[in-house]
Formats: sequence, structure tokens, C-alpha cells
Amino acid sequence: MRNAQKLKKLRSEIDRIDDEILELLNKRAFLVIEIGRIKLEGKRDFYAPERENEIYQRLTRHNSGPFPNQAVRSVFREIMSASLSLEKPLKVAYLGPKATFTHQTCMRYFGLSAECVPEKDIADVFDDVERGKVDYGVVPIENTNEGVVSHTIDMFVTSDIKICAEVMMEISLSLLSKTGRIGDVKNVYSHPNPIAQCREWLKEHIPDAHIFDVS
Repeated sequence: MRNAQKLKKLRSEIDRIDDEILELLNKRAFLVIEIGRIKLEGKRDFYAPERENEIYQRLTRHNSGPFPNQAVRSVFREIMSASLSLEKPLKVAYLGPKATFTHQTCMRYFGLSAECVPEKDIADVFDDVERGKVDYGVVPIENTNEGVVSHTIDMFVTSDIKICAEVMMEISLSLLSKTGRIGDVKNVYSHPNPIAQCREWLKEHIPDAHIFDVS
């Protein structure tokens, strides 16, 4: 019974803190709206990635725990994403389809409040940005196994679009089969990029399998 009372008291304290956090978030939102008005009058860009990085660095530097720094960054990523949507809804094109690593990068960097628009080709992402259909574009540029993504580099040569930020993403791929036994795999079907990234692993573990590129 004593533990139940203690648990109830602790939960009540958490509820009180949550209410305070909510109140502070709304106070922050009013300040963000005012900043958006000033930016609009001064014809300044609404999104300032360098300012976000300053906030991340300051918060993680002052974080005394036990809340981990990565969690602090994730929480404030969504706070800033939602705040930016109050200034101006952000629209971002990325190399699709949905659930690709580029899509994950888009959500990780811009947050869930941004509208992420999938495109079929890297050139389409560049075109969306150049035509003003979106505010930003997210494209793959380099892989530690396969080097630079030549199509992206070629687009930068012929386009006036500039790089304004970089995100490092850990890539993890899975080999799927009906039986779950690697010895039963005779054919492997995948997009050319994952095949290239896993070439050495495929040679080592299933050297006799036939590899097929599919889009």
C-alpha cells in the first residue's frame, strides 16, 4: 500500500512537470511566431540550420543527465520542427520512395512536422528545388563502401543548387528469403545501390547466387 501511494505521488509530480513543459512550449511557440513575422518583414530565410546546430550544441553541452544527449537532440528536433511549421510549413523533396534511407534522413533532419515529398529520380529533387516547388531537397551524395553518388555530383555541376547541410546515416541492409536459410538462396534481387554496397558480403557468403538489378 505504501508503494502504491509513493507511485501515485511520483506520477502526480510527473503530471505537474508535464504541465509546466507544455506551458513553456506554448510560450516558446509565441516567440517563434514573432520571429517568423520579423523574418517575413525582412525577407529572410525561415529555416536556419546553423541556428539549430547552435541550439543542439548548447543543450548537449549543458545537459547534466540522466536524460541522454541523443534523446535531448531527438526531442528538440521535433520541437523545432513543429515551431518552424508555425513560421512557415516546410516542404522537402527527397529521393523516394517512402521508407528509403533518404526518407529516413529527411525525417531525421527536418522532423515530422515537415512535409516530405518523394521523387523518383535525383534530377527530380533538384528540379523541385530550382522551381520553388519545395524549400529543400535531400539526396544521397556519398557511401563509405561505394564512394560518391555520381548522379548527384553531376547534378551539382549543372545546377545552381548549393549544399547547406550534411547528415551522416548508418546504413543497414537485410537479406530476405522464404526459408530463412542462407544456403537456400539462389537468386538475389535488389536495387543496384544496395547490391553494390553489399558486393563483398554477397561474394563471401553466397558466391554462387545470381544477382539481379531491379529498380
